[in-house]
Amino acid sequence: MAAYGFKLAGAAIAFLLIGVLVILIFDRIWFRIGMGTALVVVFGGLLLVAWYLDRKEKAKRAGIDELPRV
Repeated sequence: MAAYGFKLAGAAIAFLLIGVLVILIFDRIWFRIGMGTALVVVFGGLLLVAWYLDRKEKAKRAGIDELPRV
């Protein structure tokens, strides 16, 4: 269970660093389109990644429900 927490913390730190890097690289675009739109784009991207990872996990566990109960 602790491994999952470390993995989650590592992913959060990676997203934070990538987000800061993207904002630093594309700062003129962020100022031009506005902070609200930038937040929509960033959180939309996070939702897309979460949806993709969830679909991947569901595909990996697809046959588990068909196993007999022990």
